[in-house]
Amino acid sequence: MTTLSAALAAALNLACAIAAGTVLLATPAAAAWNAPWKSEDKALVIDAYEFNPINWQELSSDKRIAGFINKASDGLPPEWNCGKVDNDAYKLCKNRWWKYSVTKELYMTRREMAKMKGLLWGAYHLARPGNPRAQADHFVDFAEPAEDDLIALDIEDISDEWMTLSDAEIFADQVKIRTGRYPVLYTNGNTAEYISKNKAEYPLLSRLPLWYARYREDITGKFPEETWPSYALWQFSSMHNCNTRSCPYRVQGAKTDIDVNVASMDVAELRKAWPFDELIETKPAEEDPAMLIASVDEKTKAAVAGITEPKGPHLPEPARRVPEAPLPGTLAAAYAPAAHHVGLDPLKMLADVARQEQQGGAAGAVSVAASAPQAVEGTASLSQEAARKLQDHIGTLRSAIAIAAEEVDRLFIGSADAATMPEAAASDEEASLRTDTPRSRFVEVVKAATAAQKAGALPMPARILSQFGGDTSPRGPRVVTGSGRYAELALPDQRILGAFAATR
Repeated sequence: MTTLSAALAAALNLACAIAAGTVLLATPAAAAWNAPWKSEDKALVIDAYEFNPINWQELSSDKRIAGFINKASDGLPPEWNCGKVDNDAYKLCKNRWWKYSVTKELYMTRREMAKMKGLLWGAYHLARPGNPRAQADHFVDFAEPAEDDLIALDIEDISDEWMTLSDAEIFADQVKIRTGRYPVLYTNGNTAEYISKNKAEYPLLSRLPLWYARYREDITGKFPEETWPSYALWQFSSMHNCNTRSCPYRVQGAKTDIDVNVASMDVAELRKAWPFDELIETKPAEEDPAMLIASVDEKTKAAVAGITEPKGPHLPEPARRVPEAPLPGTLAAAYAPAAHHVGLDPLKMLADVARQEQQGGAAGAVSVAASAPQAVEGTASLSQEAARKLQDHIGTLRSAIAIAAEEVDRLFIGSADAATMPEAAASDEEASLRTDTPRSRFVEVVKAATAAQKAGALPMPARILSQFGGDTSPRGPRVVTGSGRYAELALPDQRILGAFAATR
């Protein structure tokens, strides 16, 4: 019995161990958070700045090293003109330009060497406070990135020494404008966690691929997975945790101050993912159970359709009532709805009236009235009563046209001729006014009004001036009434000239 119990316990222990191993093997994310550089299949990437010495022959002998990222620009370029300063300031200015030139030359040389060795290439910008767009332009001009080169923004920490996160968003946007793609974000654990907790304020930074700097073996529960599902690169070794006695990973051909990064994939997969130029996909919003709509099956749909559809034979739509057509030959027939137009042309009637007016005689109205029924196509001849009513309408229309034509001539043509007429022609016009031919006196009234204005009449509405009573000033009354002055004119002329005098 004891032997059986011991055997059973050993079997259970073995089964538990196998199950635990299976679970660990089936969880690659857990392995990615805990010292992934110890796995021989994970690709490595080196990043360096200008003071890191590199032996390219020895460095490229490590087949796990698949890429090399070099520092490009740092803030803004130095002042190019040193002529305005002297002594130590001049020497410092020259030294900055010397360093800047050497850095640029070294960058270009390392890029050629890395690509010649078959390594992936990348460049990063060390972000300083202020001028984010100018810094982005400087970075692009300095690095001259190819389409397959990684580009990165280096935010070392949240402090006054480095670019603010708000400016970093502007920097990334400007890089997108210049290159057509966004950069990778390099930062430490504290800054990444802060961005993750405040991603509503930094919607762009929280979607940039993350180059994570954290110098510890296990980052389980430390990495902000709620914002970044994984890291693009993890900088796990640098001068902070590597020395001659202990180092997470020693790089052949470099000193202990070299920075080493691990990818969450092997070399072949890293080459496919490089240069990490896609934004991180945002997680879809969780569905609110209260907003879910229950699905309806086909049986329910059929039942609802049976209720809504009318039963019995389909009744035709009742015919719409058509209004009665107006009497043919009348003005109502001419201006009624289009469905009842019977061919009466008002323009033709006006043309006939004008033609008969030129010929003269009272017979013109009768002839027009007689010709009006002929304009109706496809209708019978008018009765005497209808012809009489039509004649009355045409007579009224003729009178209105004659009055309107006379008023237009007096109001516009006369004043326009008076305004543009030379002096000789004006004297002829005055002579013609003295003849017995009845003509409009509009020109005379305009001249009188102009003279009154020059004499000192105030341009104020008559309604207001009339409230002041009579004017006792030597210049005469301010408001000129039409009752006495225009009594000899016809009523239309009195109205026009009265309105003109009231608005002087």
